[in-house]
Amino acid sequence: MPQVDFYHLTQSDLADALVTLLKKTHVAGKKALIQCPMPAAEAIDEALWSHDPESWLPHGLDDAKGAKYASSWVVSGSEANPLDAEFLFLLHGAERADMTEFERVFNLFDGRSEAQVTQARAQWQEWRNRDNLEMRYFAQDDAGKWEKRR
Repeated sequence: MPQVDFYHLTQSDLADALVTLLKKTHVAGKKALIQCPMPAAEAIDEALWSHDPESWLPHGLDDAKGAKYASSWVVSGSEANPLDAEFLFLLHGAERADMTEFERVFNLFDGRSEAQVTQARAQWQEWRNRDNLEMRYFAQDDAGKWEKRR
């Protein structure tokens, strides 16, 4: 049963939070699939190339070559998983029918965007009624630290 973690961003921007979680994913020896619609997928691709010059996260976007060498991959809407990732990151309201195929699902949303908060609430309501998902919710405190809430 996959664990689905909602990350309510209030202090960090999406790229910072995503890069932090992707680094932890890489250290854990897992591969990450990041799904979000265009043009956000292109922005995430660019952020992963340029975010932290001291660390490089091998990745690609959509149908680019090199998935067998990558630890992360960004898709803009297909149900593809070109690197057989164990972890799924959903951004900008993205959803997948095959969420249960992943060990963990991270749903990151910007708490400063009413549209993203509304979308995340709707997803929480829908997904919490599924028997095959373990749901958790994390929000940032004023200092940017993650707190598990319920």
